[in-house]
Amino acid sequence: MSYSVPKIAGEADPEVVGSTTHLWPRWEVFVRPRGGVTHVYSESVHAPDAETALCNARDTYLRRVEGVSLWVVPSDAIARWEPGDDRPRRRTEGSRRFWEAFIRHRRGAQFLHAATIPAVDEFDALALARDTFLTKSDGVEVWVAPSDELVAADPDEAPMLFEPFSDKHYRFARFYDIPEEVGHM
Repeated sequence: MSYSVPKIAGEADPEVVGSTTHLWPRWEVFVRPRGGVTHVYSESVHAPDAETALCNARDTYLRRVEGVSLWVVPSDAIARWEPGDDRPRRRTEGSRRFWEAFIRHRRGAQFLHAATIPAVDEFDALALARDTFLTKSDGVEVWVAPSDELVAADPDEAPMLFEPFSDKHYRFARFYDIPEEVGHM
């Protein structure tokens, strides 16, 4: 896409071309809701760094869900597997590192944090997570991310991150009265 820019006397015709170099990296967001036992995938945010990603994630996703923990992972750090993906089988040699495994059990469902697993590389982690947490009839997608790439909200900063939204009950549908002529919603 190009735009016309007014010509300045004595200069060549400038052309401004659309660019993607101004885009911030994408971070995948996982929230553990109050009363929840595991982190649930919430979607993604764009941010220049992990701290900004945490703040953007809080502002975007904790308005709807009362959370007690927040994780962000750079999108390009996540390795993905879907049925039909024939990646190499597990390797057992080499130094191991920890990976976070996220499982989607059916289309349209959310990714849930399944476990932290030790693996040699992303292929090993994907195969181990797939073989451990999926059955032949259950599970449609697996994500793994290196544990050291995951950025978690500091528990000491929990009041700053999670409390500002806890007293805003008007965000819930139960706050509003439904007129009788509308009927049951």
